[in-house]
Amino acid sequence: WTTDVNGTFARMEEGFSNALREYNKKQILQLNTLINLLLGYLNDQDREKITTLCLIDLHARDVISKMLNLKIENSNEFTWQSQLRHRWDPKDNNCYANICDAKFKYQYE
Repeated sequence: WTTDVNGTFARMEEGFSNALREYNKKQILQLNTLINLLLGYLNDQDREKITTLCLIDLHARDVISKMLNLKIENSNEFTWQSQLRHRWDPKDNNCYANICDAKFKYQYE
């Protein structure tokens, strides 16, 4: 999610003013796919996994919707910076959690 949104902001900086709206449409399609999976037969473990993914994706969709309503245009805006964002750093092969100006190495706890 963090990588996708940062890429979307990069596209906006390149002049694709509708990039965030297009990404929001992609999120809705992904959510609909997960919901369709939930409507079918799933064992308990798979149902719980997909339900969890739906909840995470719903939150992500709501964040993007809020940014669209506030007309957020770059990744330096507080609305985006204040989100807990996880990202993988291939240089040192670690996951990091970022929020505002804080950066923490994820410790897999």
